[in-house]
Amino acid sequence: MGSPVDELCLVCHERDDGKVKWLKCLKCKLGGHSTCMRMTGLKSNASEVNWVCDPCALVIKSEVHLREEINVMTDGVTLAVEEAVSAQSGQVEKDGMNWAEVVSRCRKRKRTQKNKNLLIIKAKGSKKAVDMKKEVKELLSDVQIMDSKFTNKGNIVINLESEEKRNAAQNKLHEVGNLIASNGKRWDPKIMVCNVARNEDKESLIEEIIVRNNLESIDGVINKIKIVSERPAAGGTVHYVLKCDPEVRARIHGMNDKLKLKWGVHQVYDHYFPLLCYHCLKFGHKSDSCQCKVKGHAPHCYKCAGQHEGRSCQSDVRKCFNCAASKRQSEHSVSSLSCPIFTSEVNRIRLNTNHGF
Repeated sequence: MGSPVDELCLVCHERDDGKVKWLKCLKCKLGGHSTCMRMTGLKSNASEVNWVCDPCALVIKSEVHLREEINVMTDGVTLAVEEAVSAQSGQVEKDGMNWAEVVSRCRKRKRTQKNKNLLIIKAKGSKKAVDMKKEVKELLSDVQIMDSKFTNKGNIVINLESEEKRNAAQNKLHEVGNLIASNGKRWDPKIMVCNVARNEDKESLIEEIIVRNNLESIDGVINKIKIVSERPAAGGTVHYVLKCDPEVRARIHGMNDKLKLKWGVHQVYDHYFPLLCYHCLKFGHKSDSCQCKVKGHAPHCYKCAGQHEGRSCQSDVRKCFNCAASKRQSEHSVSSLSCPIFTSEVNRIRLNTNHGF
């Protein structure tokens, strides 16, 4: 039983409540929450890890050095050193389980998760995800599935050993007829070309961008850029949102994110505005395909969260419907940059976009 001081976390100075993994140094018996120590990547308990903190690791190494240099020791000291060396320093020097090295392992594990060979599996008809998972296991019985999980939309995501096995599994699932498998490729980037003059010919805008910025060397570049939308801007100008190929985006990035047009040089920004339904105020679909609208549910205002259309709102109050539903601070509109739900959706699009650089 440790003293009351020993039971306090070295970082937050709170006691061990049993809800979070607790790591304790085998030598000094001090420790703390794994989350406070940024060691959440460990799957085993502290007793199985044989973890020692960095200061103790230095002491152990110095004790090992002293044992090699000094042969005359009392029995008590010799026993203490032998126990420390066998149980702690050997683990530290062989497996590298001191604090800094464990944190490094956790970060490395998180980085490798991005390179998973994922396969997203959907059902063409109405089928339960559990039944779909059984069918996938039967079809891919000869392929080792690293891990799998269900998504909120009822799909299955599986992780395979290599890209070759993922492609082979995708072809095999396509042959079934009632399953759709995709490798979850990242999205093409969208850019915003700012303050383009209104008298600029919209139909020849793409061709002018290609010619004036020396993009002809990209194969099929005329089919790799298209206008998605346009927005009015200050001074009677227009912001154009373009969808382009990652190779085109990388070339524009190499030009300091500027494009030459007939009337001057225009700044280019990445465009991550998420798809927002202005009926139910959820992300990922438009109001034309909103199921709440089909079922006759009343719309919600994106300004004040009232049960009316946002374009007819006369209120000066700003309230976010999504934040209010999740019991968060909601004194802002749905698409405000101060909305945590909106910004998380923006970050999701940014992380899943293939910029090409």
